[in-house]
Amino acid sequence: MELPGFPDLWKTIQKGSFAYNTLFLGLSPTKLSTATDLADITTLALFFGDEFIDGIAADAGKPFICSIIQSNNNKFYLQKKFVDGNVTLQYCFDMNCLIPSFVFQKINAQYKISYQRFYDLLLYFLGLINERLSHLPPLVAEKAADKIADSCNTCFESFLHDVICCPEPGKNTGVNHVLHFHENKTAYMQKKLLELRCILANNDHAMNDIQTPGWLDIMRVIQIYDDINDVLIDDGLQDNLVLSTAFHYFPKEWEWFCMNKNILLQSQPKAYLLSLYMPCTMEYCMQLAGEKIRTMNWEQQKIMHYLLFKNKYILYKEKDDEGVPVSDFLLSFYEKLKDKMPHLSAEAIKCFAIDTCIHVRNARKQLLAKVSFSTSYQLRFNLLSLTTEMKAMIFDTATVH
Repeated sequence: MELPGFPDLWKTIQKGSFAYNTLFLGLSPTKLSTATDLADITTLALFFGDEFIDGIAADAGKPFICSIIQSNNNKFYLQKKFVDGNVTLQYCFDMNCLIPSFVFQKINAQYKISYQRFYDLLLYFLGLINERLSHLPPLVAEKAADKIADSCNTCFESFLHDVICCPEPGKNTGVNHVLHFHENKTAYMQKKLLELRCILANNDHAMNDIQTPGWLDIMRVIQIYDDINDVLIDDGLQDNLVLSTAFHYFPKEWEWFCMNKNILLQSQPKAYLLSLYMPCTMEYCMQLAGEKIRTMNWEQQKIMHYLLFKNKYILYKEKDDEGVPVSDFLLSFYEKLKDKMPHLSAEAIKCFAIDTCIHVRNARKQLLAKVSFSTSYQLRFNLLSLTTEMKAMIFDTATVH
């Protein structure tokens, strides 16, 4: 709990657990069982494990990681074993024997601990998972172990993909390929975690519910927004939907990105100017997210919008725009974009301006004050579910002096 960012991560996992248990599995909020805690611990271990292996790869170098993988074959996959009649999960390697000690002594940038301490925490999580498995009935424990191993190994497979198949300089994988990879990595892993939760709650049949695809789409949308936030981190290292979209569909925007990386690297994440200088790319990605959200039920949409705003996905900001009246911000933004997006209608560009305005704190505050209570609620809690026509009407209302 003392690690930077850990309390917020655990709180997010706990809120997700509450939503899945009450809304997906129908468990009573007043009688929530601790039976599904194992799913929360597994989710936490996946977050930590993903950060760990990415950090090790960055510090040790991908060629070194590739050489370890080639010489150890399948040792890095989590395996189910039976010890004294009890199911347990094990790795058949010791990282201390594979990774140079100087790498293990380096400090992870996110959690501010050495990779040795990081590894010790991961082993603790594995021990905690096995302890919880030992308390389950044998058949339940075996099924749960299968889902946990499948989730962890899927995470590792995505890591291998990033290490072995990293983009070549000046090239990016096709958009459909990236979406397919996201589908295999994010949605599949989330499906296994949901199946694990169902097993623990003794409700295996919940996965057959008509609303299940919507719960899986939540992570698909989060992945799109993660790619928006991680363009600089992912560039040249792993597939990224934003970069692939710009490279294949909007070459002028890709050219701008390549020429302005240094500026973006020197800026804080909140100062990214992607929506202004790569608007076609951003609009395309946000439309993909909107399409997923509009197929969700009411509860899933509310959770989705909460996550987007809670994680503060900042799509556009410039210092000069601080304190600018919302009508001037919207009109100015629209004027800057309309010639850059000739393939879109005026309504669609106004819609994009509204989506962007909501992520600029001062402009959002002023915008919400200029519209009705009902419209304000929709913008705050149902943003990407609103139609293009509705957002264009809001734009026109807000820009009338």
